[in-house]
Amino acid sequence: MPRPHLRRLAALALLLAACSYDGSGLVSAGPPTSTSSASTTDEPTSTTTTTAPPLTTSGPDLTTTGTTAPVDPTIDPTTTDATTTTTTSTTDATTELSTSTSTGDETTGEPPPQLVDEGLLVRYFLDEAKDGQGPKHALDAAPEPLDLPLVYDMGAMNPVYAEQDGHRGLRWPKPELHGRATLPVADTKVQTALQNRTAATIELVLEIDAVTLFGSRLLHVGRSFEMGHFTLRSSALDRLEFYWKGNNLAGVWSLDWAGLGRVVVHLVLDTGQPEPIHRVRLYVDGAAVADGMDFGLMHPNQNEAIAIPTDPNIPLYFALGNRGADGDRSFQGILYYAAIYANALSETQLQQNAEILAGNDDTP
Repeated sequence: MPRPHLRRLAALALLLAACSYDGSGLVSAGPPTSTSSASTTDEPTSTTTTTAPPLTTSGPDLTTTGTTAPVDPTIDPTTTDATTTTTTSTTDATTELSTSTSTGDETTGEPPPQLVDEGLLVRYFLDEAKDGQGPKHALDAAPEPLDLPLVYDMGAMNPVYAEQDGHRGLRWPKPELHGRATLPVADTKVQTALQNRTAATIELVLEIDAVTLFGSRLLHVGRSFEMGHFTLRSSALDRLEFYWKGNNLAGVWSLDWAGLGRVVVHLVLDTGQPEPIHRVRLYVDGAAVADGMDFGLMHPNQNEAIAIPTDPNIPLYFALGNRGADGDRSFQGILYYAAIYANALSETQLQQNAEILAGNDDTP
């Protein structure tokens, strides 16, 4: 081979020796570049498009629920949230329903028992004030109300509204005082409804500390100078009396006022009963009290009716806690509640009312 040819082969060998392989599949001449230089200047743009995509917000935001536990990818977080919401809503609804029905019997959902209204003539809760002598009338809660004007004895401060153990009423500080709730009975519903009736009921809640020997009136329909035409009164701390027809003692009972405290009292007149002893009956806190005896006791005749005189020249009064015109017949204690029914309440009705009034004798 001619000498110039050998020289070209030698030059080609030297050129190949000077070349380097950079591992990228390309051959470059000159000294190899560093790895860091290659990643920042020569990395293909395709590496940007193959980077993992960022997290989306379609699932629950764990940072807002306070949960740090990993999420199971097999569970649909939307379904889980819906279930939780539904359960909460159902629980709230159940709680609300339970609350709305708790005003009655919690086991049956029935409303609480109410005072009997059948035959109701007048009803005075005597809760118009907590104390003092501000109210002008004792208000009647029965239909066609008959409000009673209050006659205050300012000097002796009687009666005064008072509250004791959560029960409001009218208090007299001693017997034989003048204060009262009263008005003439003529042409009122008390007279017209009771007139010629053979059955009626007096309902009282009271506490008696002392009475006058002349007969403290608890509830009175009558003239001032007679015992009463429909009157419940007491002349001793161990005695209760029912008068009608002016001066006829129709019932008498032994009671320990000093030991009774606040009690519910029912006087039931029912002259239609065949047995005389059953025509006038007394109940204390819903329990029957045995009849007492007195030399002047006169049981009503069978079917004998109530009679309230209507002579305008001799006015009669309906009064609470005293007699009507001139007073002087108060008791010492508190009258919390008073009502009259124009019929005879049954024992079941008496016991129901007694239970209710024992707990609350003020306006429901």
